[in-house]
Amino acid sequence: MMRDMDRPRWVLRIGVAAAGAMVIAACNVKDELLAPQNPGLIDPSAVTSPAAAYALKVGAVGKTRVVVDGAGSSGNCNSNSECLWEEIGNLTDEYHNSDFQNTRQDIDQRSVSDDNPSISYTPVTQSRGFIRDAIGAVRQFIPDSIADLGEMYNSLGFLEMSLAENFCNGIPLGHTVNGEITYGAPLTDAQVLDSAAAHVDSALAINTGSSAQAAFIKQQSLLLKARILVDQGKFAQAAALVPTSAVPTSYNYFFATSASKGESFGIWSIVNSVARLSVSDSFEIVNGVPTTTKNALPFVSAHDPRVPTTDGKLASPAVAPEDATTPMFIQNIWSRFDPVAMVSGIDARLIEAEAKLNASDIPGMMSILNALRAAPPKISNYQPAAMPALPTPTSQDAATTLFFREKAFWTFGRGQRLNDDRRQLRQYKRTEDQVYPTGSYFKGGSYGHTIQFPVASAEKANPLFTGCIDRNP
Repeated sequence: MMRDMDRPRWVLRIGVAAAGAMVIAACNVKDELLAPQNPGLIDPSAVTSPAAAYALKVGAVGKTRVVVDGAGSSGNCNSNSECLWEEIGNLTDEYHNSDFQNTRQDIDQRSVSDDNPSISYTPVTQSRGFIRDAIGAVRQFIPDSIADLGEMYNSLGFLEMSLAENFCNGIPLGHTVNGEITYGAPLTDAQVLDSAAAHVDSALAINTGSSAQAAFIKQQSLLLKARILVDQGKFAQAAALVPTSAVPTSYNYFFATSASKGESFGIWSIVNSVARLSVSDSFEIVNGVPTTTKNALPFVSAHDPRVPTTDGKLASPAVAPEDATTPMFIQNIWSRFDPVAMVSGIDARLIEAEAKLNASDIPGMMSILNALRAAPPKISNYQPAAMPALPTPTSQDAATTLFFREKAFWTFGRGQRLNDDRRQLRQYKRTEDQVYPTGSYFKGGSYGHTIQFPVASAEKANPLFTGCIDRNP
């Protein structure tokens, strides 16, 4: 029987040191996607000891950062340096394109082609394979490390959930074993969610220890499983997994950066440093005319304490947009080396609130939302100020609108906005014109109709894949 073991100091020391010293070889374009499930920092065939297996585990868990940060992956997430969470914000209403790259503007304008190089599909699916390799190594050499195994299964489930939430139907989940490629047939988003749920279930089944580490990883599992259940429309089941007794509001599973290695948090880099994205707003100047973009939230002009921003001209030092024309607003939630939460206790409370919404218990939903506003938990290292209670909506439709607005401010920049937009179409029967930014685009022309990311055209090297099955939400 597996037991929850304390990590031997020598293994931790060697594992972390090895992870810090790893270097990734560049792939050629053709092989980049086909070998996705074997892009190890350490060749799995070279793992012959507990120390090496643990080093592989450290690197594998670090791979999950690829959704928000290029560190720990094969360089930057794409040719324009931003990762999936930043792209999600750009496609929705969290960020605006503030540089001269057409591919990033196409995302911002919701007119995304299949061959857009700014879509970070490949690094997310590549990372799955490294985690699979690490799970095999840990099972072989340090099988008593059940919390570590649980964490890796969670990472695998998280990446697959991220694919299902943000990409079109038709995602292949191929893999390699001992260098042999197995091509995946295109799957619907629902099938990919099933795979993600199965991996999180594996984490829950294997991580039965009683240590603080085991308890911490179990909470991560509960949050991931609850999020998947929400995606599947099983709201009551999701809420039942994450009450405050199981997941306190203060809980955070963080992606961390290392100041000693000079790493910079991805959102800070792309917004505050290189200024290729700006926090966006519902109020725009379009062809010289003040205009309100339909369905866009006023992340800047609301002056909401959960999303603090600064006009780039007033920052110290000043931050100018790379294109020299877009109004530049930087975010003040995360500084250069702050961690960002993969999952958090805030997510748990929002899952409970949405379950109340779907049970038509609007007062119950408001009790949860107003409790968060009255005693705001920290977002990373940032502490929002308390906010006044909101009045109770008088209709189910108004309650739904209020819920997703509140969630958008609580989860800003954390890769949930696009999935919530898609769910409003799929689960709440709203239309694209009621949910996504629509109308005149501030740089000219009009918004398009992209409602999720296409699977990258590089996947067509897989003979089973010919493109998205459909573009349904």
